Amino acid sequence: MSAQDSRTDTPRAASRVLAGAGLLVAAWALLPPYTGPALNTAARVEFADHVVPGIVVVAISTLALFAGSRGDTDPLMFAAGLGVVLAGFWMTATHFPLVVQATRGEAPWGATLYHSLPGLAVLVLGVAWAVTYRSEPTSGG
Repeated sequence: MSAQDSRTDTPRAASRVLAGAGLLVAAWALLPPYTGPALNTAARVEFADHVVPGIVVVAISTLALFAGSRGDTDPLMFAAGLGVVLAGFWMTATHFPLVVQATRGEAPWGATLYHSLPGLAVLVLGVAWAVTYRSEPTSGG
């Protein structure tokens, strides 16, 4: 294997790992409305809080699997990471009121954690993804 091959294989491997992690985390994000402890929340709210961002992460991760094998796609992969960050922020922000309710004893902690942690995982993955593909600053002369 030449030095050129190892340089091109590393970004491709990173894109496969991140996209695979995206699919796993998206599956986790999709589960709470249909499994685990129930909350007194309307189905449409659960759909907006879990299903929509979960589908966004599935779509981004699937596209990244295909695009990552094509070579120099760092700007595209960076944008994909930002998309995952937005989905994670969406999930985290929409669950903040639930966490506040749990601190007041108005919502059970088990259900709160079950519904809130996937959003945090999506957010962390998105940040890691975006950092992996950020552009290195060019030094001016």
